[in-house]
Amino acid sequence: MQKTLLIFAFLIILFSSSCRKLVQDEFEDFNSKITINSIIVQDEQIHLHVSLTSGLDAYELSNVNNANIEMYNQDSVLLNFNYVEKGHYISDYIAKENDEFYLKVNVNNSIVSSSCFIPDRVNISEFHIIENAWVDNEGVLQPKINFSIINDLSKDLFFEAYIMIYDENVTEVIEEYPVLFFDNFELEKDIISKSVKISHHFYSNNINNYKYQLIIKSVDSNYYKYVKSFENYNLSRFPDFSNAGIVPTNLFSNINNGYGIFCGYSQTLSDIKAPID
Repeated sequence: MQKTLLIFAFLIILFSSSCRKLVQDEFEDFNSKITINSIIVQDEQIHLHVSLTSGLDAYELSNVNNANIEMYNQDSVLLNFNYVEKGHYISDYIAKENDEFYLKVNVNNSIVSSSCFIPDRVNISEFHIIENAWVDNEGVLQPKINFSIINDLSKDLFFEAYIMIYDENVTEVIEEYPVLFFDNFELEKDIISKSVKISHHFYSNNINNYKYQLIIKSVDSNYYKYVKSFENYNLSRFPDFSNAGIVPTNLFSNINNGYGIFCGYSQTLSDIKAPID
């Protein structure tokens, strides 16, 4: 009984001594900077998004609708941009392989600049899928893809590979499956070969009837650095035990005097294929 009274008295003291206090954050004055985001794709029109950075207490993106955009290609051709909506601008120019672009954007007398390059499309020399190549943790047989591409030893090249998975009749995309990012550094071979396990995120009786298509993006160095920094950024935000030592990192930006990314790529699509035994 005495022990119960002591516990009861302790709880009364604890709750009566607790208090609440409203804490208000005071943010320092924030100097907005121009942010440019554009990923240029070969054989497509060029899209550009322009906005201004905002403080931590901002609730929505500050889109820019009065940007003065100057963009030239390697032939000194000035690209014309039309404003669409919500900071989005579009040009009628169709990007091509080996195009180089030089960008300058003026917003209220603040100027940012950047440049990027559209690499050559890569040649896929081999692509096949092995149907039952490995067993996952659930005991399910899963496929593996093997592919080879032509390497240009005279250039530093960067690639992104992913798989489009279709149903049996190729009428529906079942999944877009990212495979890997890679480069040709320290590869003294004319052919780059990769073998990658595919782990389906779903289970179906028709899994062996799926069709596969390989897509290889030949990306510029800015694209590659941005994606790699984005991976590290997410790992530093949500670390697990295996990467607990990762320090916080900033996203890569190639916008001079501003933020964002200005980059491009070309892409090659394989034939749509069924797995082999």
